[in-house]
Amino acid sequence: MGAVLYEDTLQQIHNGDKHAVKHEWLDAHDVTVVRVRFDGKHQPVPVSFGDYYREGSNIVVDTKRNIAEIAANINGAQHTRFREECRRAQRDGYRLIVLVENEENVICLKDLQKWTNTHCRFCSHFRKNQCDPHDSSITKCKRHGTRKLVQGEQLAKAMQTMADKYAVRFEFCKPENAAYRICLALGVKYKSLCADCYRYSSGLCMAAYRMQLIDGPPQPVDGSKAMCEWGCPF
Repeated sequence: MGAVLYEDTLQQIHNGDKHAVKHEWLDAHDVTVVRVRFDGKHQPVPVSFGDYYREGSNIVVDTKRNIAEIAANINGAQHTRFREECRRAQRDGYRLIVLVENEENVICLKDLQKWTNTHCRFCSHFRKNQCDPHDSSITKCKRHGTRKLVQGEQLAKAMQTMADKYAVRFEFCKPENAAYRICLALGVKYKSLCADCYRYSSGLCMAAYRMQLIDGPPQPVDGSKAMCEWGCPF
C-alpha cells in the first residue's frame, strides 16, 4: 500500500462522488484514502476541523468547492462556524490551509479582488450594465433591495484579516489540480507517473530527474494542472 491520506467522512461521496477528480488522481498516484470522522475522537486523526490530514503532520487542509462557498464561510451564515474552526486550529497548534477550488483562474488574493459574485453575474441588471457590484457607494442590491452581496475586494480583505489573525493560509487552484496540491501541502509522497513513461526511460524527458531535485513538481503559476514538458500530468 502506498502513502495514506485521511479524508473527513463529511466529504460527500454519496449520490455521486463530488470529489471524484481528487480520488481518481490519488488512486492513479498510489495514495490510499482512508475516510475518518474528523471530530477529534478517532485516531490517528486528532483534529476536529478540515478535510484532509496526514498522520503526524501539524498541517490540515480544508477544501472549498468554489469561491462562492468560501464567501459564505467568510461573509455569510456560516461565518461563526468557520471562524471557530480557524480558532480551534490555531489553539491546538495546527496550520490550517484552506484550498479554494475554482474555474475562474483565481490563484491568489490579488486575483480574487476582481471576482464578481456568481449571483450578480447572472443578474439582468449586471448583464445590461445597469449595476456595478464593485461600486463601493452601492450598499443594496438594485434588483432585490437587500444588502449587496460580497464581492472580490471585500472577500479578499476579509480573508487577509483572518490569515493575519488566525494564521490560516488561503490557496487557490483548479479542481483537477486539487489532489496534487493537497499532497504537496501535507507532504504526502505519491507515485510519480514518470517511471512508466517511455520518454523518460529513453532520455527524452528530464521531468522525473528535476522532480527528484526539487522534491516534487513546481506549482504551476497559472493555477493549471501540473504537467511535464510533454503535457503529461505528474
